[in-house]
Amino acid sequence: MFTLVTDRSKYYKVKRGQSAAEIERELKIPARCAFAGAVIPVYGGLTVYRADVGDTYRTVAVKFKTDEARLREINGGKPVYPTCKLFVPCK
Repeated sequence: MFTLVTDRSKYYKVKRGQSAAEIERELKIPARCAFAGAVIPVYGGLTVYRADVGDTYRTVAVKFKTDEARLREINGGKPVYPTCKLFVPCK
């Protein structure tokens, strides 16, 4: 047997009764699968951006001077549409 040792500051364990909206609001991290016991990666320094009409991952990446692939990874590749919440890494 072995023990997996990780940096605890990079992960968050969902507690019983927490909703995805609560986790996103408090920790500013994407919480797509928010069931009790789930472990969610915590990306340091994220900000929430509400998409405008015509926004794509590319236009948001250019606007915030970040990598499009990283932006897509953090947000799970979900479609971008007006008013959707995107998590964007801060620089």
